[in-house]
Amino acid sequence: MPVLSKLRLPLLCLALLLALAPFLLLTAFNQPFFDDFRNAYWLREHGTWGVQIWLFQTWTGRFTTTFIMTVLNPVAYGWLGGVKVVTAVLFGAQWASLTHLLRALLHTALKDACTWGQAMWAAALLLALFCNAAPAPFSFLYWFCGAVAYQIPLIGLLNFTAFALRTGWGPAATRWRNALLACFPLLLALTGNELTLVQAVPVLALLAFALPKAARPQLLLWLLIGAAATAVAIAAPGNWVRAIAMAPPADPLHAYRWLVLGPRALYSMLLFLCRPIIGFSLLAAAAGGVWLGQGTSEPQAVTTPWARRHWAVIFVTYGALNFIGFLLFRYLVVGPPLLRAQNEILLVLLLSTAVLGWLLGRQVSALSYFFRLQLRWPVLLVFTALFGVGHVPEAWHELIVSAAPFNAQMQARFAALRLAHQAAKSRLTLPPLRLPYGRVLIPLRQFSTDIEFDIDLTFGCEGNINGVMERYFEVPDVCCAPDAPAPAATNIAN
Repeated sequence: MPVLSKLRLPLLCLALLLALAPFLLLTAFNQPFFDDFRNAYWLREHGTWGVQIWLFQTWTGRFTTTFIMTVLNPVAYGWLGGVKVVTAVLFGAQWASLTHLLRALLHTALKDACTWGQAMWAAALLLALFCNAAPAPFSFLYWFCGAVAYQIPLIGLLNFTAFALRTGWGPAATRWRNALLACFPLLLALTGNELTLVQAVPVLALLAFALPKAARPQLLLWLLIGAAATAVAIAAPGNWVRAIAMAPPADPLHAYRWLVLGPRALYSMLLFLCRPIIGFSLLAAAAGGVWLGQGTSEPQAVTTPWARRHWAVIFVTYGALNFIGFLLFRYLVVGPPLLRAQNEILLVLLLSTAVLGWLLGRQVSALSYFFRLQLRWPVLLVFTALFGVGHVPEAWHELIVSAAPFNAQMQARFAALRLAHQAAKSRLTLPPLRLPYGRVLIPLRQFSTDIEFDIDLTFGCEGNINGVMERYFEVPDVCCAPDAPAPAATNIAN
């Protein structure tokens, strides 16, 4: 039976399309938020290269994503609607990167029959599970700076791994070409975000163990690049400033955090996995991986069992890959990972769990009949049911009732701010957003208490978002009042 051919079952394909569609369609109503504006006016104040040096010295060593968030930020050039395009493109790039990795793993490294279309549907399944269960979908999918900081480095790690697999097990004639193509995504992964940097460590370790001897020169190249990039990131003065700000020495756990680092990181991970939607999504990814792995070979084919040391390395890498993020944050912030970081942790966990399940299913042929015939429809029903209790129905609800009014109200707000700047007004009072629902694209406190950000203005004239609006639109005082009249809609471009 061809690899992943079960994914052509109409019910599963329809469920995947219905699950992914609202998240992609919501990007058409997206608006810039907070750091999108801050990076824009920082660029305006410090200049193209000045802002890179200033941020490197005062806040972050993520010099690749910092460049994108400033110089390549559409908001910096007054194109506020550009965030719609960027987030839609990144959604597609994430899907394509998952497809690239799965195709390289199954077809190139493990020599199974896997077409690009089959890899695409497998990637769609993982992406749908992620979107449905993401702890904070707004900060990963729609917030421009959040998407750049977390999606782009992860896209880099996925594509680096895919090119590395092609380097090791692809045609010898393309070995150096694939190795060189792997260098840029590796640089993105290591210098774009600290979380992706530490996730890359077990990936590189597994490649060092598994790559054939012919690919050792290419591995050495990646290790040299990785060491240099990591050294620059670690040496960045801004990283140390941010580390102190995130975990101040005054914190009561700071002095002895090394002594409790492992247990507390494990505790954070267990709490994360115990969330019902995450736990069931993880089980679904594992079951789907085993189920699909059972169909990767013809019935007459015999799969050679792997040695115990191979399985030991795989399980150790799997554990390290999914535990290292909790370890990082327990050290940096002396607490659980930030919600926006938990998004990336979940996507990596779903991907690695599905791959591990697939490898187990490929090796344990005795389960083949049971999984192919007995669990086909139950597995499909589990996937379909999951998409009915997570963010998928919330995204559809938001798309239908709130997305268009949100887009219109924000465009009117931005137009009023531009007009206030042109008229040299000292104060502009705006109403809060008036929407029937908001959780995924439009996280609002009035509809939920567990969102990471409330994207609306703060009542009164103080507040972080109010201040950001003041500096970006150059209006001295931006206030918010519930009785303020709604700004008139205009044709000023967003």
